[in-house]
Amino acid sequence: MSLAIDLSGRRALVTGAGTEGIGRAAALLLAGAGARVAIHHHAEPEAAAALAERTGGPALQADLGDTAQAAGLAHRAAEALGGLDILVSNAGMLLRKPLAETTDAEFARVHAVNLGGAFALAREAAGLMRAAGQGGRIVFTSSVNQWMPNPGLVAYGSSKGGLMQLARQMALELAPDGITVNLVAPGTIETDFNRAARQDPAWRPAKLALIPAGRTGTPEDVAGAILYLASGLAAYVTGSTVTVDGGLSLMGQRP
Repeated sequence: MSLAIDLSGRRALVTGAGTEGIGRAAALLLAGAGARVAIHHHAEPEAAAALAERTGGPALQADLGDTAQAAGLAHRAAEALGGLDILVSNAGMLLRKPLAETTDAEFARVHAVNLGGAFALAREAAGLMRAAGQGGRIVFTSSVNQWMPNPGLVAYGSSKGGLMQLARQMALELAPDGITVNLVAPGTIETDFNRAARQDPAWRPAKLALIPAGRTGTPEDVAGAILYLASGLAAYVTGSTVTVDGGLSLMGQRP
């Protein structure tokens, strides 16, 4: 078996790739391995278009908090690419707010994007893959918060816990079709999510004190795990989570 990852001829959709983060890094890595990659964004048309020029696919806008738009995105990507072999469901939103201050609307919006939209998109992508009869790969970007609680993350953490179980349920149903469904669970990764927080001089020392590897993660660290799960090397891996956190979760500490 060749250990080189060659995705030539594969067609991929990466969501949440319009910002400087995991989606962008994953799209570039998949394209570098030979895949044609459609770029999804929510409100970053110029950045998404520039990235799409490098990945060989279209830039597609959608609000993934709207299940109709999320479902339609899979079909739009497949139509533009001539099919869909890989879905990297990476888009998400973060809300840091104490339980008592989290409103119904805020909780619902986080779950709509992180879980409801992910479900609708993956359901449609799986249907397209099933119809094509060539198998496929679905990779969700979750978080170590899918199992590690953290004060102020009641909406986010519960949405990622639901995403973990969604992936496991889908993996069970789709395995006979040769479609694998897995998750990556990042820890502290430097992205647009935490750009503002990183301006605080105390942020980095506080984070590094919790991470055995002695550094925070990069989007490329997570993209490497995504590339593996999207490739033939992971053909017998499904319903699993690859944790990318520098050992953070081994310490039983909060990210």
